[in-house]
Amino acid sequence: MIPPLMRTNNPNNLVYLDIETTGLSISQGAKICEIAMLKICDGAETTFNKLINPNQLIPEACSKIHGITDDMVKDSPKFSEVADEVAKFIDGFVLVCHNASFDLNFVSKEIMENYVKPPEMYFIDTLTISRQYFSFASNKLGNIAEILEIEVKEQHRAMADVLTMQSISKYLFNNLYRKGIDSLEPSYFEQQLTYPK
Repeated sequence: MIPPLMRTNNPNNLVYLDIETTGLSISQGAKICEIAMLKICDGAETTFNKLINPNQLIPEACSKIHGITDDMVKDSPKFSEVADEVAKFIDGFVLVCHNASFDLNFVSKEIMENYVKPPEMYFIDTLTISRQYFSFASNKLGNIAEILEIEVKEQHRAMADVLTMQSISKYLFNNLYRKGIDSLEPSYFEQQLTYPK
């Protein structure tokens, strides 16, 4: 099912999503260690935020970035325990991510590794919008927030980044509407992964 165009003056049926991981490379075995989502549906907000036990050690270099340590996740659920819930949470909604391919590749892989039916994934990428329509000195999430004077309570934690992304997206969408762009067509996430045998 192709989702309707997203109205920039009244965005709805969205899920803002962000993850933290044990590394940057899926091919080298990096895993999700935190996932946060904020759903906007008819004015109501629903959140999902969990530390995830990645079943591997979190490199010190990664912990220095997001602050998540092995001790913090040792009693947290594995992704297999939340995969179905994550898939159902985002099913039928347009995902909003900053550098969407990174987040969605990880989420897609984790869902499929656990044999959960993957949801149809359509998305709006705030990084792409920032590059295409705006002229920020830097398009990193934290730098855009600083430029726009958006308070960031805790950098590089998933829910904090989700809330920062939500505030930034309001600015982006409002300004696109003022420029005469009253709708955006979500992109379809073409999953390159298959169920493991």
